[in-house]
Amino acid sequence: MRRIGFLLVLALQCFVLHSQENMGIANSNYSPTNTIFLNPSSSADSKAFIDFNIIGASTYVLNDYAYFNNNLLAISREGAAGNETEPLYDLGGAPFSAYVDVQIHGPSLSVSYGKFGGGLFMNLRSVASVNGVPAHLANHAANGFDFEDQLGNEYTTTNANLGSLSWLEYGANFSYIISQSGRDMYTIGGNLKYLNGLAGAGLNVQKWNYQVQNDSVLNSFEFAGEYGLPNISSDQEGASGITGNGSGLGLDLGFNYKKMKKSAQRYLPHAVGQCKLKDYQYKFGLSLLDLGGVRMKNGFYREFSIEDSVVWEGYGGADPEGLAEIDALINEELLRLSNDSENSSYRMALPTALSAQFDYNFGKGFYANSTLVHGFSRKRKLGVKRNSTFSITPRYEMRQVEVALPLTIQNYQKLRVGAAIRIYSVIFGTDNLGGLIGGGRTYGADFYFSFKYTMFRPWYCKDKLKRSSKRKKGGVACPNW
Repeated sequence: MRRIGFLLVLALQCFVLHSQENMGIANSNYSPTNTIFLNPSSSADSKAFIDFNIIGASTYVLNDYAYFNNNLLAISREGAAGNETEPLYDLGGAPFSAYVDVQIHGPSLSVSYGKFGGGLFMNLRSVASVNGVPAHLANHAANGFDFEDQLGNEYTTTNANLGSLSWLEYGANFSYIISQSGRDMYTIGGNLKYLNGLAGAGLNVQKWNYQVQNDSVLNSFEFAGEYGLPNISSDQEGASGITGNGSGLGLDLGFNYKKMKKSAQRYLPHAVGQCKLKDYQYKFGLSLLDLGGVRMKNGFYREFSIEDSVVWEGYGGADPEGLAEIDALINEELLRLSNDSENSSYRMALPTALSAQFDYNFGKGFYANSTLVHGFSRKRKLGVKRNSTFSITPRYEMRQVEVALPLTIQNYQKLRVGAAIRIYSVIFGTDNLGGLIGGGRTYGADFYFSFKYTMFRPWYCKDKLKRSSKRKKGGVACPNW
């Protein structure tokens, strides 16, 4: 039975649509439709008057177990030539973790005017996470439960969890400058999101003592935890289909303090009569991201605590098809519960995180940023866990062009170098250049882009500049009807 530990296959292969934070653009002053997802208050006092995202996408994959001895582009070339590259396995990093984040950014709008900022957005997101997987269970995942080197040994797994969640989100952003005193300026903001759950599966193993005797007998001595599976099979009676499997609400909250270079008293960015924007010397931000979750309906949910010894004979020949058969198989052979789990609901939590940002302005377009994003652990709660990220990003930004070189540490382990470029409203970037074009071991890769239309200055500011220029030359400005 070469399935990744029963539900491991299910969560990682069935429900992932195969970003993390996109650090190269996440702290830009000219791209509010990107930055509001790191700090929602960034749309107030943005250097972009109107920012309209047409289409964008980001993909992020990282783990500490399987790797390739080549970069992603080289592996793609080998695959195009018909040569498959097999992954290798690193057994020195147990317990193992993995994280996949795929997002498609639909049409979005952000407007900054006076003390206010805000807009609308829509995204398709798919996130999967695995945490706390011990080496023996990872070996079974890679080699099957009949892996000879582990036959006859008794193993214990504690606090292992995995989750996979895909959803559509429709949201609104709002931000406001709450205080201006001297050179000090304070802003707050939030994103409120309606979530349409597409698919979500989760498993929490609080404790599992087991022994694989041979290729047909598995002993389970103690098994405690919970799991939830969606009912999305199109050929199954009562299935809810791809859309409408769940719903929920999400919330992001943000705060920013700016020490301006000049007095911020009565400063109203982009307002009529205040066409010249003021810059900050430094700013500090705090944000709480992805609060909330999705209530999956008409699925299969079980919470269990089995202390009796259970023998599963013939496990190697089990070949379930569909989620209902997987649920029935686990219940009959390992849990042996009498209650029916079909059409039950369960909640999948979003990848919640706390973030802190600091940005310093060296002048003439040069900035340096430091950002921390810390994902919350969920040992006894179904959902997906966000990777933790720390980054230091030097960047050069002007209205026409922006270049950033983020240095990131994922899960406080390995340093990665990235690059991002914005030319007016077109953005390309990665937080892991080595995974795309580098050498050595590749444990993951990421890439993101955006195509947008941005009006950096209001039309009335442009007219004012034109009239002012004509007066200086001695001409008379024509009326603007």
